[in-house]
Amino acid sequence: MNGKYSAEVTRAIDMIWKSFDPEEMKRGYALLEQAAERGDADALCYLARCHMGDEYVWDGGGFETDIAKASALLEESILKGSASGALCALRNESLTPFAKLDLPFGSLKEAYDEILRQARDGDAFCLYMAANVLFWGDYLVIEGEAEADKYADVDEYYAFAYPLAAELYEKSFEAGLSAGFGNYRTIYESELGDIDSDRFESYFELLADGNNPMICNDYGKYLSDEYEDCEEEAFGYYERAFGMGDVRSAYNVAVCYARGCGVDEDLDEAFRYYLTAAEAGHPRAQFAVGNFYFSGRGNVTRDYAEAFRWLCRAYDGLDEEERWEPAAELAVLYQDGLGTAQDDEMAFRLLSEIEDRVDDVWEPLDAMVLNALGVAYAFGRGVKADIARGVGYFDRAIEYGSEAAARNKARFKRSVFGLGGWKRIN
Repeated sequence: MNGKYSAEVTRAIDMIWKSFDPEEMKRGYALLEQAAERGDADALCYLARCHMGDEYVWDGGGFETDIAKASALLEESILKGSASGALCALRNESLTPFAKLDLPFGSLKEAYDEILRQARDGDAFCLYMAANVLFWGDYLVIEGEAEADKYADVDEYYAFAYPLAAELYEKSFEAGLSAGFGNYRTIYESELGDIDSDRFESYFELLADGNNPMICNDYGKYLSDEYEDCEEEAFGYYERAFGMGDVRSAYNVAVCYARGCGVDEDLDEAFRYYLTAAEAGHPRAQFAVGNFYFSGRGNVTRDYAEAFRWLCRAYDGLDEEERWEPAAELAVLYQDGLGTAQDDEMAFRLLSEIEDRVDDVWEPLDAMVLNALGVAYAFGRGVKADIARGVGYFDRAIEYGSEAAARNKARFKRSVFGLGGWKRIN
């Protein structure tokens, strides 16, 4: 089994997982390739990690996710004796089922002990991997049934493992590696890791002031959520994260400009940053861009076709709990044929998704949605006609000042004394 990482691998790890500089990361990758060509098993493992997706390497580095390539590299690293490759495969056994391989070393325990030795010597990535073994419960697989039998349930295991993992993660942070912070935060929030808020925040701030743009952005959000008087400081972290290359943090910069939080309100700057984040695939930013075009906010000219395009992208990207916001505006566009072909069935399908949340809809869209519901039910557009229910929605829309709802209601008349219900008169 390989011992201590070679100088090339150590340097490459720093370039790829500590710099967050795309060009530096590419140079680190080239170093790994050179070391791998000379038979360095650990270099093969870290090349594999570069192709395993954004859970394993910053996606700003531009490495292509290629699971087949990662699997082949990881398997080769194990066969050549990489302890790091063995632990990586244990965490991803569906990627490289090492149980089917002819291992060149005695056991996973042997691989884990090698990583622990390097961790004790202060290697940042080995500290991180050793912490992961405890955090994810791989420790029980490595140590075997006798160790697993000591814990009656999952929480009992966590009470043992989380404090040990937290200490290892902290040492990796102090050594300049931020990769384990998400797991560290989970340990803190579980209250099973003996981490008080001051200790947590000190490491959060340490990493936010480092090179990781995502943690920089997250720290700004943490300050904004936890402290009322930190809006300006939070905005500074958002801007810094964006400047370091995390285009998705542009969303938080945009929110600050849109609401005047920590910076003077500026809708045009807000739109510029929303658009940047939207083009990078941020679904809430896509909704915001769609809303700007739908409403014609700031210097953005109302453009229903652009609104429809961005709102559709937002609807597809958001989870079910958040989809109601783009659904509200899309329903109006479909019903009136604005920016897209008129489609009563699609309009009502979207309206039915938000019917129970009309009170959450913002002004002036609330009146538009209530009127749209009235149109659907009163005129039977996309649903079986229910004039009384439709008129009820018209009345609610009229309370919000909707002239369109007043005109629509005028097309129906209630029979004398209301005995015969409502009927359409034109």
